[in-house]
Amino acid sequence: MKYYSLPADFKKETIDEYAKLNDRYRDSKVIETYGNITVGFLFGSGRLVRQMPKMDIHDLSEYIAYSRQKNIDFNYTLNSTHYRNIEFTEKGVSEIKDFLGKIYKAGVRALTVTLPSLIELVKSTKYDFKIKASCLCQVNNANRAEAYKQMGVDKIVTEESINKNFHTLKAIRDVFGPRVEIIVNQICDKNCMYRLFHYNMISGDSAGTTNKVSINYYEHRCVLQQLKSLDNLLKLCWVRPEDIKYYTQIGIDYFKLQGRHTFVQGGDPVRTVKAYFEESFDGNLMDLLTMFSKLTSFSVYVDNKKLEGFIKPFFEKENFCKNNCPTCHYCETFAKKCIDYDKAGQVLNFARDFYNDYDQYKKVLTEAENPGTEEPKQNNAKKLSLLEDKQQDYGDFDF
Repeated sequence: MKYYSLPADFKKETIDEYAKLNDRYRDSKVIETYGNITVGFLFGSGRLVRQMPKMDIHDLSEYIAYSRQKNIDFNYTLNSTHYRNIEFTEKGVSEIKDFLGKIYKAGVRALTVTLPSLIELVKSTKYDFKIKASCLCQVNNANRAEAYKQMGVDKIVTEESINKNFHTLKAIRDVFGPRVEIIVNQICDKNCMYRLFHYNMISGDSAGTTNKVSINYYEHRCVLQQLKSLDNLLKLCWVRPEDIKYYTQIGIDYFKLQGRHTFVQGGDPVRTVKAYFEESFDGNLMDLLTMFSKLTSFSVYVDNKKLEGFIKPFFEKENFCKNNCPTCHYCETFAKKCIDYDKAGQVLNFARDFYNDYDQYKKVLTEAENPGTEEPKQNNAKKLSLLEDKQQDYGDFDF
């Protein structure tokens, strides 16, 4: 049996659709959704507040009760990478415990947590929460998995960077046991230099302490990392629906789809998880990974069916990927089979122009160095408008 964890859009009709899929398919089940409240919110998570639906504690209670009627659990995300050290103060501990009591009363029985200190804090309470160690815990080897097992966590989500390292995943599974979960639709660059710092920024934003410049900085550089070359799209941390079978062969039966941020742009989690249930998808892999949302107009078409066989050497050969791309051209060779390089090259070129021109941090640096040299606001606005118009033009193409 394959078990799936889905981001919560907090809609009862979505829970109904998951229940229908659970009834229809015998060997795959949606067992939980996950998320957090954003109204009256005290503690951070791994997503920007502005990217998630408005949800208060009362709405959460109703949603959990309805989900349970359909045999689908809920996992509350407390996966911030920092809490400004309040968990080390008596006042902070008291506030966190009070909050845990409120969500427990609302029906929460499972948490996703990043900080070891918060795991210890939760375990010191009277509440019987199940704890899932977040992917932000960077569980990327058996020793780290063992450390979290000794802490008493019930499940771990492995770091996405090892999604194609089957030997390491099997070692983690052998040490920790069956409740090892991987994220299948991750689009982050495998070795992204911004990853940890990006999540630190998000953790701050979810507590209301960042601004548009910080958000813009990481979001834009994230996209530029993805699109730095066309073959890089094959180096991202995704798992195709057709390749789920390789993971079950090494004992991985728990799969997570990320995408709480896609709902504001029309994301379709039901359609996405259905493709994973069927272990088949005919279309643009990038659409599937972003849950068919319109997060960006700069979408390259990667023919999913033409990726058949791509994963096999990773599965069959230990340490097939040396993380040294200049000495290996495997991904580049395979990319030319499933991407139209001429059309996709246009997307990459314009994406670079757009994100480099519309960079608020560079503007801040320039203004700080040369006060008074800022372009007139009307000129900046006109330039941005032209860029966005051009972006929309590119977005209308089906690359």
